[in-house]
Amino acid sequence: MRSSRNSPFPLEGGRVGDGGGAVPERVPHGPASGGVARARRLRREMTVAERMLWAELRKLKLSFRRQAPIGRYVADFARPASRLIVEIDGPRHDDPQVAGRDLERTAWPEAQGYRVVRFPEKKVRDALSEVVERIVAEAAPPPSPTLPPSRGKGEAPWIVR
Repeated sequence: MRSSRNSPFPLEGGRVGDGGGAVPERVPHGPASGGVARARRLRREMTVAERMLWAELRKLKLSFRRQAPIGRYVADFARPASRLIVEIDGPRHDDPQVAGRDLERTAWPEAQGYRVVRFPEKKVRDALSEVVERIVAEAAPPPSPTLPPSRGKGEAPWIVR
């Protein structure tokens, strides 16, 4: 008799379609260990630019989350509904080593289906309305494709004599 571990049937402890013994590789969707505590600390210690942007995003009521743990990273702002992450980069991000880590910090969420938009902190402080407009445009759902009219609609009705 098969053990429940090797059973391809879900009611016997197996998974549908895995052939019985294969254990699928898991991609972590929740925050990494310590991520929530770090996110809470970052929320308390937001920069001036992050506070300014957060105030504007809250006014728009687009359901953004601030300092949101996503995988092993903490995004400055995230909107799960449109899979959008907004990062505010301070002056230390101009350092080549930090810029290299930023590429990694952008690549991982993009591999998980997020779009990442980055703004320099100075631009947020000096041109907040432009930044907010860009974020609103990025957060909007893509336009639906125009479908051809279905047959029979918009045509003259048949005349029966």
